[in-house]
Amino acid sequence: MYCWRITKYNPDNRDVNGFCRKDDWTSVSDIGKKFNGVTLTFEEYLRYENAYIDAVLQVMHGNDIESLSVVALEKNGYFNFKDFPAQESKRFYNSLSLSRDLPLHSVAQITRFALREVVWCKLGCEQMYVHFGYDYYMYIGSEKPLEKELNSLINNGLFVENFISPYMA
Repeated sequence: MYCWRITKYNPDNRDVNGFCRKDDWTSVSDIGKKFNGVTLTFEEYLRYENAYIDAVLQVMHGNDIESLSVVALEKNGYFNFKDFPAQESKRFYNSLSLSRDLPLHSVAQITRFALREVVWCKLGCEQMYVHFGYDYYMYIGSEKPLEKELNSLINNGLFVENFISPYMA
């Protein structure tokens, strides 16, 4: 299986232990705070969040996958973000359970929930997996190398590194 760490963090800014040396935002809760003299706006946050969601969907598409199963799940409590359609989002949150198969639009929503720390989860099927880590780290594995899709992720401002998920166990 091909395995990658997909993040918004440039690997050139990592120290010898792999930690980012640059002051950068790591969470939706950082909106409104300054990093390197620039205030993180909701729009800038959303640009990256959408790029991560697109990354998951592109890898699914590249593997001809139409759904992923919830392999691990921790619910952290529902938060009604201003851009969530309140009733629909809360209903989806309440319906989440282990082994549930999620079609593409639901994979997009659970990815958004994971990135906003509403849930922690691992998604997968035989051909691929998606794991979410702390500080806006995402790990994806795929049976296929998906060079075209990975180049598209890079063009969306994400960094793709060969890396096995620390959440494999």
